[in-house]
Amino acid sequence: MLIRDFIRLTTGSIMAQRMRSFLTGLGIAVGIAAVVLLTSIGEGLNRFVVSEFTQFGTNLIGINPGRVTTMGTPLGILGTVRLLTLGDAEALRRVPHVNAVIPWIWGNAEIEGGRKRRRTTVYGVGPEMPFAFRIKVSTGRFLPADDPDAPRAFAVLGSKLRKELFNSANPLGQRIRIGGDRFRVIGTMESKGRILGFDMDDTVYIPTTRGLELFNREGLMEIDILYSEGASVDEVVAGIRRVLTTRHGKEDFTITTQQQMLDVLGRCWMS
Repeated sequence: MLIRDFIRLTTGSIMAQRMRSFLTGLGIAVGIAAVVLLTSIGEGLNRFVVSEFTQFGTNLIGINPGRVTTMGTPLGILGTVRLLTLGDAEALRRVPHVNAVIPWIWGNAEIEGGRKRRRTTVYGVGPEMPFAFRIKVSTGRFLPADDPDAPRAFAVLGSKLRKELFNSANPLGQRIRIGGDRFRVIGTMESKGRILGFDMDDTVYIPTTRGLELFNREGLMEIDILYSEGASVDEVVAGIRRVLTTRHGKEDFTITTQQQMLDVLGRCWMS
């Protein structure tokens, strides 16, 4: 069959069944448009999440108590997980290429200040947190490097919490209560907005030891490590594993690099 005859036959068939041809073409067009739209939305959301996740940098490593993977035996049969401690955090400073170590504890508590009261997120952190996570202080200063066993009762307010409690008044030097304990405000943070659903402005930062006392916990919830740009992440991870295994007697912790977190996000979007 000549191409000319094929075109004539096809055109005749379409013209003979105009409505059916129109509906078929419309269905194909809608299907293609839906696929393109969903793909574009997924890619856009993926880029948004990745940009949110990496705005703190890409040379961070998180350490959590307990192992994510198991050997098929309930943990309770073999014993309990050893907690991460401030001593572990200090020991990790000896790992090559480590620039900052941030011990974390967090929870929710009632804040009272400026004759106002509200509940918000309280972070117990180390003094290097703004440096490691690229967060700037707006007024005053961040938590100083006090004696970790007896830190002073200092607090740094997020920008939203500062406005909620003190409006336009200067909060520096003011006394606030966090969970019933008295703290003195020494600084406020610049606005950071919401990151992956967490409002970084509606927060208050206190020393880690004070956070452990406030929430009645014996161990840290996480230790974050900032390592040098260009350093081998595998070398840093090996150093972390060596130090903590020596201190704990076994590998009862989980080390997660930022690249591993991004890989998980990528697999989630691909699926």
